[in-house]
Amino acid sequence: MVNLALLGAFIPTFLFVSVTPGMCMTLAMTLGMSQGVRRTLWMMWGEMLGVALVAILAVCGVAAIMLQFPAVFQWFKIAGACYLAYIGLQMWRAKGKLALPQPGELPALMTRRTLFSQGFITAVSNPKG
Repeated sequence: MVNLALLGAFIPTFLFVSVTPGMCMTLAMTLGMSQGVRRTLWMMWGEMLGVALVAILAVCGVAAIMLQFPAVFQWFKIAGACYLAYIGLQMWRAKGKLALPQPGELPALMTRRTLFSQGFITAVSNPKG
């Protein structure tokens, strides 16, 4: 039997998290401006594959395994927090340098494989997932 109180808390939280833009949408916007819309589609294919992988693993019971071993889950959370802190530090040290070309300058185009893998890695490592 489904716990209605838990479901009542889950659904609004899920909807709120789903409508807020995250890492994947920020990446899509940035690459759309710097690489062009058509080239950004390669990154979007990688993101879709990554989201599908996360969804399939969730359906297969990865969450149930993590609930059985809370210490392992805690270490994953700590590792994820450290990774996010590292990314934040790197962004802070970059001092706002954008990868956008100057007016009249041609952008450096990434390969399709690079775009695809960047989308996949972003989707798989996204804490929202």
